[in-house]
Amino acid sequence: MLFTTSSALYAHELLKEMEAYKVALVPTPREFSSDCGMAVYIEGESIEAAMYCLDEHRIEYEFNDAK
Repeated sequence: MLFTTSSALYAHELLKEMEAYKVALVPTPREFSSDCGMAVYIEGESIEAAMYCLDEHRIEYEFNDAK
């Protein structure tokens, strides 16, 4: 979950470039609150590299494992 629409769009573009992940912009699930209503769905082997990428670009996020 991201806190602004511009952060969600930017994060989506950055993570799409990482070929190890499938990413999609999705509505934030109701059980998680959100300021912008958008989330980035990430599917891949290890989420740590995606989180590192977001941290390196100073994108604020909240990680929720929605299994």
